[in-house]
This record gives sequence, C-alpha cells and structure tokens, in this order.
Amino acid sequence: MAAALGLSLTASPAAADTAAQLSFAEATRYTVKIEASTEYSFIERDSGAWSGAGFLVDRARRWVLTNAHVAGYVDTTLQASFKGQPNRGARALFVDNLLDLAVLELEPGAVPQEAAEARLACARVPAVGADLGAFGHPLGYAFTATRGIMAGLTRSEGYPMIQTDTPISPGNSGGPLIDLASGEVVGINTASLGDKRAQNVNFAVMITEACRVLELLREGRSATVPKLVTDFAIDEDDVMTLTVARTPSRSDGFGLRAGDTVLGIDGDAREFAGAADFLLALRGRSGNVPLRVLREGREEVLKTALVPSLQHVGRRGLAISGVVFAARKLAEISSPDEAGVLIVHQVEPGSSGDLHQIDYGFQVVSIDGREISTLTQLQRLAEAAQREDRPLRLILRAVTEDSTAEEIFHLRELPVDSVKWYPR
Repeated sequence: MAAALGLSLTASPAAADTAAQLSFAEATRYTVKIEASTEYSFIERDSGAWSGAGFLVDRARRWVLTNAHVAGYVDTTLQASFKGQPNRGARALFVDNLLDLAVLELEPGAVPQEAAEARLACARVPAVGADLGAFGHPLGYAFTATRGIMAGLTRSEGYPMIQTDTPISPGNSGGPLIDLASGEVVGINTASLGDKRAQNVNFAVMITEACRVLELLREGRSATVPKLVTDFAIDEDDVMTLTVARTPSRSDGFGLRAGDTVLGIDGDAREFAGAADFLLALRGRSGNVPLRVLREGREEVLKTALVPSLQHVGRRGLAISGVVFAARKLAEISSPDEAGVLIVHQVEPGSSGDLHQIDYGFQVVSIDGREISTLTQLQRLAEAAQREDRPLRLILRAVTEDSTAEEIFHLRELPVDSVKWYPR
C-alpha cells in the first residue's frame, strides 16, 4: 500500500543496524591511529605531541587521508598503526593550505595483508537525515565508533563542510565519517563546535574535495589552489562574496581590481555561491584560466596567469633573536622564500624579542625602512645588522582575533643575537 501511495520504503531498524555493523567492521580494516610530534611552532599549531586518526585510501601507494591539523604543518614526526599492529613510520606527502585535509605516505611494509582501502563517496553527498558514523580514537578509546545523522551542509571558515550530530571528540580528528547504509566514507572528521550551548554540532571535510586532491596527486600535479592575495568583500551573512574589496598591492595572477565581481570561469557553466567555492573549483589549475568578470557595469573576460600556492609541507620561517617571522597564509604565496604578508608566528619566552615587546601575531610593515618581499631579504638585513652590532628597526601592526590589522603602528628595535632558518 505504501508503494502504491508513492511513499518511500526504508530499511527496517534491524536491517539498518546490520548495515551499520558491517560498515564499522569494514572501518576497522582501513582506519589507522596516528601519533605526531614537532619541536616547531607556527601560527597553525604549537610544538608538542598529539594523536588522531586516518584511513587508508591507496594500498599500492600506502596513502592515508587525515586532517591537516593531525598531520602537522611543518617537520612533524609521524607514526601510524592499524588495529593490532605496531607503529610504523609515515611522512606528510600533502598538507592542504586551505581545507583541513592531508595525505600521508606510510613507510614500505606498513600496510598489513588484512588491511583494506576505504571506499570513498567521490561523486555524491549524503542526504539530510542519512545515518552516519564516525570511527577513530575518541579521548584515547582506540578503534571505536559513534553514530548520528547527516544534519546538512554548512560553512566553516567560509568553506562547505558536512554538519553532523555524530559525536566527534579529540582523537576522532582525521578519521572517517561513514554513510552507514552504503559503507562509503563521505567525510573526514574535523571539529566540534566549542560553544557550551551546542549539543553535538560537529563538522567534517567533504570527501568530494579530498577525492579531487587524490586525483591530482596521482597525476603528479600540484593539488593546491592558485595563489590568492585578492581580498573579497563579506556580505551581511558573513559569506565571502565574489566582489573584490580593494585592488591587490601584490600580484597573484588574477588581475582583479577593486569593485570587480567574478561571474565565473569562461566555458564553465558552474555558478559559485562565494569566493570559497570559486577558489576550490580552481584547485590544481594554473596558467591561463579565463574568468568572466563584471567590471564597471560591463562583462569582460580576463586572461589570468595563475600559479599554484604553497602547501604546508613547504612552510619555512626565519628566527631572529627568538622571533619567528613567516608568511601569514600559504595560500598567499607560491614559494617557500616568499614573505607575503609577514607576521610573527612565535616569540621565545625570555628572548631578545620577548624583552623588546614583540608580540605573537604582529604584522610586519617594514624593517629598517624596507618592505620585506622574501625571507632571504630579511636574512640579509638581519645578518648585516648583526655584523654592524646594531638593532633592526621594526614597524609592526597588531592584528585582531579575526585577522584584521589595526590601524595602530608600533615601533620596536630588535637586537640581533641570532639568525637562523626555521625549521633549521
């Protein structure tokens, strides 16, 4: 009768439970536990040790998907273990500079015979209300499962993510979010809303984005988004629009000006909800990518000269007298030496930088009256000051919690007692 009335028939609760059990049993074969540590600190993560989860996606290449914050952002010592197996070495092959995803490569012989590749839902997103499960190591309880539903698609930092009420705790990060009906992985468990009023408001990176990264890496191509220094305006809903807020002071290859509105990619029928979707659509693309732009009321096609931005594996900084200077965001630079928007990533307690009140997060306006374009330029200035036994003269700007630079400038003099690359 239900079928005759056009109503959809769903699996019985018993059948759904059986499907979930099979999905979690499969997850025990592809999920790994990851142990990580680093002695280096950047704005994305402090030094120390942590753990998380990941899952096998390419047996032949020994590739594991996880979160960027689990893989670490620079010179991280990594180990991974399948259930019932010892820790084996791993290295970060790709750590994204935009979304919280990474690809690790396990050492030869690290994948046991009984391990299986996770099945990825590369071409679909689960429907709202679909049964989902997280698998990982919540609060240290290794290889355990939690269960919930698909709440919808939402935006964190402006980028589309899966929202779920499936419980996600520390230790779940980097592990699979599974469609329990099909057993396919639909997301990478990433974060929980920290608000005390929230009840199981959790987020996962969409596996469709990870599949694009894997495709590019298998082809031997850059998997980052193009370098972007253009600032887009944010609307009343806090969505980053496709209208340019100001003409960039540095080139990123887009050739956009203040007031331009990006309409789309010429020859591509897709429409973009905002700058985040547009940038993700350009992942892996470089060179001449024609853009349709509304400029001064007229539609034009711009010829771009896009270059890939830098991934986190290539992050470098320069440590001067206990102060680590490095680019603000790797999506804004295309080489490890490029300074981009130069900021203070770390100040060693008790160092000369600490004593002279140089604070974490300060943005560098100029050093010795010069704008800094590369870290090598900064190194030369610092070494010259050290030889001449004089301090560097820094003009700095404080930055608010939302990364907005305040229009208050600070003068600091920094004695140069050491200059070294960071990591060494």
